[in-house]
Amino acid sequence: MTTTYRLRRDQVLDLVERVPILGRLVNEFVRIEFIDRCMLIAAQGLLALIPMLVVLAAFLPNLTEAGLDQFSSATGLAGGNQMVKADVNISEVRAQTGLVGLLITFFSATSFARAVQRMYERNWQVPHIGGVVGARRCFLWLVGWLLTLQLLSALIQFIGGDSVLLGTMRTGAQMLLASVLWLATSRLLLFGRVPWRHLVLGALLTGVLTTVYSRGSSLVMPLYVDQNAEQFGTLGVILAISTWLIGFAAVLVGSALVGRIVSEDPTVHRVVRATLAAAGPLLPARWRPSADGTAAPRPGG
Repeated sequence: MTTTYRLRRDQVLDLVERVPILGRLVNEFVRIEFIDRCMLIAAQGLLALIPMLVVLAAFLPNLTEAGLDQFSSATGLAGGNQMVKADVNISEVRAQTGLVGLLITFFSATSFARAVQRMYERNWQVPHIGGVVGARRCFLWLVGWLLTLQLLSALIQFIGGDSVLLGTMRTGAQMLLASVLWLATSRLLLFGRVPWRHLVLGALLTGVLTTVYSRGSSLVMPLYVDQNAEQFGTLGVILAISTWLIGFAAVLVGSALVGRIVSEDPTVHRVVRATLAAAGPLLPARWRPSADGTAAPRPGG
């Protein structure tokens, strides 16, 4: 059995080294400590982001309604939130949380932004920027991120209807806007130290996969939440949300890492250069490769 195990292990390692991108991808997943990154982002989302959403729902119900409905639909709370409402009284939250408590809750939620920032920094191997400058950038990102999610949710609700065309338009718009959101997120939290063109693929993967994950969760999570709520009460709902957050964090970390590896791969660069060379006359001058074909295209930024 030991001999067979070693033989199979060597075959797998040889396959990993032979397949383009796969070897580096495996090594990079180990380097960034993929599981730890996912658990950290999920934990900060549960311990810091969720309480802030509850407080915002108490103080700004009209402003946060669209985003909370979208979050409830994705996580499955649309079916299991009655038990939460029974245990969490919005009126009591509003009465017992003063201005100081509101500020503390909101600033503590920046720990979620810091976890996302450290993920991007570790992925791109750039030094961490903390202190007042880092905290201010994370706070501004968190505010902008929440407002953008509200606009995205409102737009999705605006494109109503049950037809296939409207459904396709709604999904496409959500993917596009989510990709733009995560492109701006990665650029902002990295303090502009990575060019735009290197971040595009990771942002595109994040936008598409988070949309697919959200849509899939809206089909699977309601039953899972209801079963957990029936078996464990409010604790079961919290466990279900934790599971959803871990999956969401895995999409963020995995998309950012795959986007970097693919965008830096020499084979991909050669394919892109060949494609741009073939379409050169149709492209703006800054997108065209150099005359010798050795320089990578630089589409600005």
